[in-house]
Amino acid sequence: MQPTASAYHPSDPFHDLIGESPALLSVVALARRLAHTTATVTLTGESGVGKELFARGIHALRETAGSPFIAVNCGALMASLAESELFGYEKGAFSGADPRGKSGKIELARSGTLFLDEIGELPLDLQTKLLRILEDREYYPVGGTRTLHSDCRFIAATNRNLALLVEQGRFREDLYYRLNVLELDIPPLRHRSEDIPLLAETFARRFGCAKPLGSGLQSLLAQHPWPGNVRELRNAIERLCVLSAGESLMAEHLPPAVLRSAAHGSAPSTQHADQSPSLPRQGALSDWLANYERRFIESALQETSGNKQAAAQLLGISRMTLYKRIGTLFGNDSPN
Repeated sequence: MQPTASAYHPSDPFHDLIGESPALLSVVALARRLAHTTATVTLTGESGVGKELFARGIHALRETAGSPFIAVNCGALMASLAESELFGYEKGAFSGADPRGKSGKIELARSGTLFLDEIGELPLDLQTKLLRILEDREYYPVGGTRTLHSDCRFIAATNRNLALLVEQGRFREDLYYRLNVLELDIPPLRHRSEDIPLLAETFARRFGCAKPLGSGLQSLLAQHPWPGNVRELRNAIERLCVLSAGESLMAEHLPPAVLRSAAHGSAPSTQHADQSPSLPRQGALSDWLANYERRFIESALQETSGNKQAAAQLLGISRMTLYKRIGTLFGNDSPN
């Protein structure tokens, strides 16, 4: 039976999380236990693992249908406007402001969820004000004298080590402990590598690839450490589908970083996200890729006992394309 894109029913809040690995399912199971709590939740994990998808799933579990989900990227807030963006401002609060005043993100999230992404990038002065909101549920809009009540749930997310930022004096210790009550650590893709084929096929269908990814392409994808996680894989499959333009999916259309990983034989379990794939020490990249492609074709022919039609299917290319690649790569030394 073919695996589905998600382990959950379409009506399930976590339906958009693609994968069936134990590492993913265990975090989802823990997230479900947060359905009846109003406490602040902090999502940790590397960039691209799907923290916002988890945040939206938790929101759907805890809130009624139609309640707002307001996402704020703290790293993208301009320092001069960050306070007014979060807390809003009263009319005439500063030059250039809307004369009618403006509601902040906290007010817009009323009776819903405010998702504070990249919380580690929040300026220190705003960290102090956020702490008061979390503790007292009260705040002042910019230029205001009346106290407003915060009526929303908070979900924070970060790809930074907040404990280290506390040691460096770049994040308030009291806010750190206030956020750290309920923490979910989302696994990187290299720790759930069994989900890569399912993710790749799902993305390929979304981008209009009519043909499934062959085992040759799947093998290439499995050897890359995916430092950008699910986001990087999605982009790689989109590139593959766009460059294939309705033709057979070919390995050469994968990003160079993926091909370099295969050429060097790196595996997800041996390379960490903060280690970029190294460039070839000698020779042009095209030479290295050609050498790898030759070895890959030889392996496919050996596995299929020289049957070029079967080898082409194994590689995920047409037989004519295989003949052309053999002629280009091997010349007079063409394998049987």
